[in-house]
Amino acid sequence: MVTKNRYILINLLTTLFMLINHSTIHAKHEHEPLARYWEVPVEKVPDLLTIEENLIMVDSILKPILDNLNFGGTYINAKENKVFINTVNSSMIPIVKSTPEIKPYIDLLSFLNATKSSYQLNTTFNELIILAQELNAYNVEIGINPKFNNIVIDLNHEDDEVNKNFIDSAAKFNPIMQYSEADPTDSTILESNIEKRNGLIFPNLLCGDGLHDRNGKSICSVGLNVRDSNGQDYIMTAGHCGTRSPRNQQGFVDLYQKGWFSPPTYRYVGQLEYYSSNQTYDFGLIRVIGTNVSLSTIISNLDQIPNIYALLFIKDISVITSVGASVCKSGHKTHVTCGEVLELNFATAIRNINTNQTVIKREMIKTNLKGGPGDSGGIVYTYSTNQSVFVLVVGTMVGGSKTRSYFLPLPVSFRVSRIDYNLNLSVVVTRQL
Repeated sequence: MVTKNRYILINLLTTLFMLINHSTIHAKHEHEPLARYWEVPVEKVPDLLTIEENLIMVDSILKPILDNLNFGGTYINAKENKVFINTVNSSMIPIVKSTPEIKPYIDLLSFLNATKSSYQLNTTFNELIILAQELNAYNVEIGINPKFNNIVIDLNHEDDEVNKNFIDSAAKFNPIMQYSEADPTDSTILESNIEKRNGLIFPNLLCGDGLHDRNGKSICSVGLNVRDSNGQDYIMTAGHCGTRSPRNQQGFVDLYQKGWFSPPTYRYVGQLEYYSSNQTYDFGLIRVIGTNVSLSTIISNLDQIPNIYALLFIKDISVITSVGASVCKSGHKTHVTCGEVLELNFATAIRNINTNQTVIKREMIKTNLKGGPGDSGGIVYTYSTNQSVFVLVVGTMVGGSKTRSYFLPLPVSFRVSRIDYNLNLSVVVTRQL
């Protein structure tokens, strides 16, 4: 074990050395992604993270107190230092404020007038999911958005004809229908502003690195390193990765490492052995069997060279419970971007490529993270308070566009692994000295 740890440490130090000596980017601290999203100097980020952590705690105390008939959801805002409460029946406010657990935090609460209760929203959400399935809707996203106190349906105009029956039926529920561009994020501007490293390949496989198939086609990103009860390593990714890639003799897609700015390397990582591309959960596991790549608990944030945020270390995992909470992701296409949680209850209607029937993907979390094709499978995380280079992983990217992205929370991934594949997984984290 000592020898293995020493080898990993040598690889890590080699990576750091290469980062420093090959750095041609002069990123400034104020361009650190979370600071940029919040539009504050980077030195203000720890204070906001502390405020946010406190608000999440208050929100967790508050939610069991709010009944589903008189209230319509909550969300937090760290910059305003408030927990906002959608209130259908204002006569319940004094009762909430008088609750002993809430009394110390009354100044952090803001009660907003609302028309739709959580019960109404959940009922409508479920009815719309059934409609999407029955009417064979395509490329439709449905979620409960507390900030709007309404259901939000995301659509593309190019699908209007095939979705006409669904749109007409859904309109009766008075949801918010948002239309977006069909084309995903174009990272040309991103790459033109950052000098490429001319094929520099790092000795460790970083979370957020790319993955390519045997034809050299970039398909997805590297997610969280997990391990089963027999000591076999896997990498979490999205279930739809490799859907159109060639199979090996065992019927699986072989995947290889691809850095952010490198050509295909053909450094073998492993095969996408467990995946659920046409099922309820967009989840996949790559069995790591390659011998020429070293796994790591490091998240790539290489756009931030040479500051301390260029490498982020996985401290542990966590669960997202509050709308408005900050999240970041690292992916091969759009690299590291940060934003906030928009919807905790989110589903998409896609088309099964084999049956041409609608499949509903469930239990995802929607964010306003910027994403694009190739980011799927990437790691989604939050920062630890007062430990900016140590982060908490919360999920796996499974879809994204210029204005929004969504991820599968880790508890869902672990549940699917256990029930569908009989795998009891544990997370590999960074050992802190």
